[in-house]
Amino acid sequence: MISPRIIAAGLTLSLLLCGSALAQVQGKNEVSIHQTKPVDLTPVDSQANLVEELIVNARLPGPAWWKVSDADTTVYVMGMPAFVPEKLDFDDSVLRRRLDGANVLIIGQQPEFRVLSMLALIPGRGKPFLMDRPMRETLPPELRARLERQLVAQKKPLNDFDDIKPALAGFMIAEGRGGNVSMTLDALTDRVRDLARSKDLKVSPRIKKLSGYDLIGMVKSLADAPPPLQELCLDAGLRQAENGLASVRETAEQWAQGQVREVVSADRGFQRCLASTPWIARQFRDGQDDAVAAITSALKKPGKAVAIIELRALLSTDGVLDRLRAKGFTVTAPE
Repeated sequence: MISPRIIAAGLTLSLLLCGSALAQVQGKNEVSIHQTKPVDLTPVDSQANLVEELIVNARLPGPAWWKVSDADTTVYVMGMPAFVPEKLDFDDSVLRRRLDGANVLIIGQQPEFRVLSMLALIPGRGKPFLMDRPMRETLPPELRARLERQLVAQKKPLNDFDDIKPALAGFMIAEGRGGNVSMTLDALTDRVRDLARSKDLKVSPRIKKLSGYDLIGMVKSLADAPPPLQELCLDAGLRQAENGLASVRETAEQWAQGQVREVVSADRGFQRCLASTPWIARQFRDGQDDAVAAITSALKKPGKAVAIIELRALLSTDGVLDRLRAKGFTVTAPE
């Protein structure tokens, strides 16, 4: 069995890694478990559909760039992966050139992790995540079989997660499979920020970091998720563990080479899980709103600016670029 302290620690680790664990939930959109009617999770997930004409592989070295422009200003937008291996190299020559002389560097939404707030969950003994009956007994047979196969593969007892809800079990399974590899988004944004402050630039941009999303709120909303969403999140964790870390590394390297089509077609994993949760989906939507507002503001000053925005938030239908185009700005796909 799992102690409440391990539950809190496992959740902390998993949430730090899970912006998008790149493991797509390929099950049905409609799930009918413990509900009188099927629950369609698709409408909640605002990042499920992408704008096809914007999905173009880059010709320039390094990651792909999009451009948003009006008569006298261009904002260069680099789409960031949701998370990558900590040590990932990429050609930053285009990034350096565009940062040099830019009016502003906009850094998009990222998780806000507050240690004291997360630790505050421990005195509650993880009660929101505890089950009143063995979790495996609540699962459909196929999902239970996959869970048990993964527990055997990770050399854990079959009842290891019986006390906790499926969503948390999914996070912990995914993290346990990849626990020996550090995954991060901060390393990339820190690198971009360091370049923006570099003495190599003749003119350094002002840095504007947008508000992050609340991990504590995510914890609470996942604990209260209905059974269909709980099972979707468990499925996501199992898929990440089943796919293995090689696919994560491969997708990160494809991003570094500007292979947009390959990156967005990769498995989504926990981002599908999180984006299908109404409270979390609103957080993501707020981040898109902030990015649209920040880029719109940057376009008011002649010259150029740079924005770093999570890739799927950038390319989704009614996402950042789609809304900027609807405002009348010119949006150009990678060259």
